[in-house]
Amino acid sequence: METTYQEVNETAEKPKQVIYIGPNIPGGALHRYQVFIGEGLPQHISGLPEECPAIKGLFVPVEQFAVAEAAVTQAGSAENALYQAVLDHYRKGGK
Repeated sequence: METTYQEVNETAEKPKQVIYIGPNIPGGALHRYQVFIGEGLPQHISGLPEECPAIKGLFVPVEQFAVAEAAVTQAGSAENALYQAVLDHYRKGGK
């Protein structure tokens, strides 16, 4: 029996994709709705979570984007608190 392209494509493991739902970071290092593919963060932004730990919570799997984006705009949610923490960090002159 011959394997079709569709069968191979359905069983192939897809790379992990996350989207950043936080505010733009000054200097252009990180933009809202930027998508990353693969494990970990790219080298040019790998230090950002050390500077502002709240950033880590604003990378969500692409599959959960709609729910997470709605939560960011909902006052009192964990995602909204993280978003505000990132804003406050950079408003206070954080790097």
